[in-house]
Amino acid sequence: MPEETEGPDRTGRPWTDEETTRIVAWVRDGADEHTVVARSRRSGTSVVHRMRRMLPLEHRSCPTDMVVAALRGHLRDPDYDWRATMLLTPPPRPVVRPPDIVRTGVAGLTDADLVVVTHSVLLDDRAATADLRERLVGQVKERGLRREVLDSHETYLTTLREPAAIRDLDDWVHRWSGAVGLGVGRFPDYAPWE
Repeated sequence: MPEETEGPDRTGRPWTDEETTRIVAWVRDGADEHTVVARSRRSGTSVVHRMRRMLPLEHRSCPTDMVVAALRGHLRDPDYDWRATMLLTPPPRPVVRPPDIVRTGVAGLTDADLVVVTHSVLLDDRAATADLRERLVGQVKERGLRREVLDSHETYLTTLREPAAIRDLDDWVHRWSGAVGLGVGRFPDYAPWE
């Protein structure tokens, strides 16, 4: 019976020192990867992994198709201790912590600050550009803070000591609510929040 078909299939079983010694002998004798895999009666991946462990740490990352050649090169040295080399474990990979995400501008505001700034800008629409108002309102929508901005405005209205005439105040509230789309319910003709 040829050497490649002797013995039972070893796939999934623990490696023995005898099997590993045979692999070393085959590689020293010039066997290629296919021959070593066939003779060992194990999967190609398992055999290549085993041979890779016999390489020094700095060579273990060599391409799969170069493992046999790299091992053969080391085994030419009669003093090469492949058993001791197999016991070496590579150092752990460094822990790479992704950089913190630093948000700037409108997106960098905390929720509380966003509510205050949005309310302040919307009270006097001359205080900011249309682009800034749109970005503020967009962030309020994205974060789901519509109710908080509305509450902030209602609190503000209750603190006015000398409100303008009722008609002026009504127009002002309608204009403000319409500008941010808070008119849903109270002012049904404008609803950009939805």
